[in-house]
Amino acid sequence: NSAQVRLFELGTFSCEVLDGHSATVLCVDVSPCGRYLATCGKDKTMRLWHVETQSCIAVATGHTEAIGAAALSRKLGRYDVKGKAAINGGGSFAVTASKDRTLKRWNLPGSDELDSSAQSEEHLELRAFVSARAHEKDINIVSVAPNDSLVATGSQDKTVKLWRSTDLSLQGTLKGHRRGVWDCQFSPFDRVIATASADRTVKLWSLSDYSCVRTFQGHVSSALRVRFLSGGLQLVSSGADGLIKVWTIRTNECETTMDGHNDKVWALDLSPDSGSLVTGGADSQIVVWNDTTQEEENAKRDAEEQTIMMEQRLANHLRFKEYEQALEIALELDKPRQALKVLNSIIENDLRQGHGQLVTLQRHVQSWPMSRTSQVLRYCREWNTRARNSNVAMLVVRAIVSSIPAHELAAADGVPELMAGITPYAER
Repeated sequence: NSAQVRLFELGTFSCEVLDGHSATVLCVDVSPCGRYLATCGKDKTMRLWHVETQSCIAVATGHTEAIGAAALSRKLGRYDVKGKAAINGGGSFAVTASKDRTLKRWNLPGSDELDSSAQSEEHLELRAFVSARAHEKDINIVSVAPNDSLVATGSQDKTVKLWRSTDLSLQGTLKGHRRGVWDCQFSPFDRVIATASADRTVKLWSLSDYSCVRTFQGHVSSALRVRFLSGGLQLVSSGADGLIKVWTIRTNECETTMDGHNDKVWALDLSPDSGSLVTGGADSQIVVWNDTTQEEENAKRDAEEQTIMMEQRLANHLRFKEYEQALEIALELDKPRQALKVLNSIIENDLRQGHGQLVTLQRHVQSWPMSRTSQVLRYCREWNTRARNSNVAMLVVRAIVSSIPAHELAAADGVPELMAGITPYAER
């Protein structure tokens, strides 16, 4: 709850402070070019800042209560429109929503005039171009469509309203949430809008007929923020439960849940440069999340390729009756059935050659780390429950207990429990 605005450098988390507001700042938004920042708060004003020089370049006054939501226009080219065209609504603009339940549009004069204001001591005074009574309860969020044609507002009255950006005339109302709406965001790729509500759901709505096309359930507390991911194919939402969830729109399923906060996650946005996700919570933490999907897919593909190669080597060793090498590969791949087949072949091969049944098994056991021994004992516990496999299982257990000192087996993690599971069937 501060009247200061802090700008963080994501790489180093070094911080710059913008002073200007006289009361708590409630919302911020940045222009698509990254040059301008809009901030609003309890002092009933909106301030426009020049990010590079960190100076206040314009102030908008006109609301009679605290301003809780603000958004800047999204089309890059509009920021270059200047003169009368800009003043009359052809250029960039800001929209604000206040506790006085009104929505106001403020036309911006153009980048030339804004940039020159950054070099002077004086800031520009903005006047409301058009105003509308928007909702019957507090307005929580306002957002602008990617093509600047629509403005959306979400309110405690459980609705989202869509307004034509030029004159703030009402175009449609989205009804379906059972509690207040905390966030609404247009898709940059399709004619849909996503909303997050205190009813613990995230909804996706069609802008063609204003119908709800998807509902995502999974948050155990209010859903507070929502954004589009992966070219509009996924959504990411944050909640009052401190969790961030990623949803796949086509399947309606939650793909992953991320836990990095200890309190409500009120802020969530994507970095257009790095693709990182940035979240801010009531626990006073800012967390940066990096997308590791590609790395995980590469690792999974490498593991699958490695497994295929190992399985081919296993098949080759079995074909050429190289059982000892085949056993190590079967254990490494964690394939109990293949391991049982190989162990049977090793025992039969030793008997054919006139060796004792345990000679080769004991040699293997002596080379195994304790983790491998535990793995084989776990197999033996399962094999021993079937009479057909019990002979092999007991021979392997004999090889283990005759090759490894009892005190080492007793001290190994999990081995006593495995032996206890083997004993009843062995006695039977």
